[in-house]
Amino acid sequence: MVTTETHQCQDLLVPSQDQDQVDPENQQEDPASPSSLMAGLDPEKMSQGPVNAITVLTLLDKLVNMLDAVQENQHKMEVHQVEMEGVVKGIQADMTKLSKSQSFTSNTVSKLLDKSRKLSVTMKEIRDKMERQGMQVKKLEANHAHLINRNNFKVLIFQVYKMFYKHSPNLILQVIRTLYQCSTKVPRRSLDIVNLAVP
Repeated sequence: MVTTETHQCQDLLVPSQDQDQVDPENQQEDPASPSSLMAGLDPEKMSQGPVNAITVLTLLDKLVNMLDAVQENQHKMEVHQVEMEGVVKGIQADMTKLSKSQSFTSNTVSKLLDKSRKLSVTMKEIRDKMERQGMQVKKLEANHAHLINRNNFKVLIFQVYKMFYKHSPNLILQVIRTLYQCSTKVPRRSLDIVNLAVP
């Protein structure tokens, strides 16, 4: 909206006496501030000629540009806020999934620990049973060895000719018992089991 003629007119603008007597506080204000813009819209100054009208148009153009910049920044902030909300929602979803996964993992670990404890108790019981069975086996072995030592039975198998058995069977039995008793040196009751094989 501002042309080269506008700049030339602004260069030719000569401040009036009234403008020289303006309060110094107003001179320090920013020309782009709303107060300076409203001051530029003073009807008395607008009635001074075309130069003041061009100044008002320039200020309005600046105001429009400022409003456009503010709206653009606001739009960018809204877009950024929407993106941040999406990121926050994603983080919340990930945290929820992580919490569920952690709960599932905790339950699984608890079950595994319970199974491990039960298995440990079962192994201990099996070990105790094996030890008791081992002790019983040792006792049985000791009893068996004691019984074998106490009851030392021996079986003698002889093959006697038929002719000798017919003539003197009692004599043959006495000879066998005597020989067995002398050779083994065991009590007489051990000679009760004697098998004679007669053809």
